[in-house]
Amino acid sequence: MNLQNVKVAVGIPVRMNSSRFPGKPLCLIDGKTMLSRVYSACKSSELATDVFIAGCDSEVEEVALLGEMRYLATEPKIDRPSVRVAHAAQSLNLSSRDIVVVVQGDEPLIRGEMIDDTIKSLMANPEIEITNMCAVVTQKEMMDAAEIKVVVDLNMYAMYMSRAPIPPVAHESENSISGLKQVCVFGFRWESLQRLAFELSPSPLEQRESIEMNRVLEHGMKIKMIKSIFDTKSVDTESDRLEVERLIQSHSQPGRNQSSI
Repeated sequence: MNLQNVKVAVGIPVRMNSSRFPGKPLCLIDGKTMLSRVYSACKSSELATDVFIAGCDSEVEEVALLGEMRYLATEPKIDRPSVRVAHAAQSLNLSSRDIVVVVQGDEPLIRGEMIDDTIKSLMANPEIEITNMCAVVTQKEMMDAAEIKVVVDLNMYAMYMSRAPIPPVAHESENSISGLKQVCVFGFRWESLQRLAFELSPSPLEQRESIEMNRVLEHGMKIKMIKSIFDTKSVDTESDRLEVERLIQSHSQPGRNQSSI
């Protein structure tokens, strides 16, 4: 596929009423709002042709406008991030094979290279519908319900995602097996994102785990996982914010993750 003929939009879904960390899009991390850090990272993508925030809060809109960040308003009742981006992207006049990358607004350590890797994978493989970044999970993260773990098949397609520790260690000999965590950078062809948002009904495991991508899997669509070489840390709590701030201040980021499954 010729990149010159394809639009590549990057959408950042945000909302202020997070149950675990209310107001987190505008929390300060080393002097900058988390939203501005994520937006700047998305703008550093070399392949994105458009970057926007998909929001539903007047506070976020005000900060976005002051910071010259593109803002597209969506309904507050939308409860899934990719669905929010899909609603916003309807105004972009996209064709079915254009690409939309969803970057969660709580991933302040995200890098433009990660977004570009997502885009390149879709461009190089026409049969891939959806991509999702992932990284090696630490033991602490494995036990953290805020971190989404993922099990993949031998071709790096997702089999299941859970907030529980998966795969579990049943025998001492399995202690060396590394698990994977989801990194909230999702690449969609526009037709696939539309299907998720406007055609597929919420699914039982999606609702039980509160994991949007389980809806995709339960409806039989495939998700190609792309392993990141960069360390990342999502912010779901105040302690996460402090940890990310320490990483930035100590120049530990970006660090290359050398672990492999």
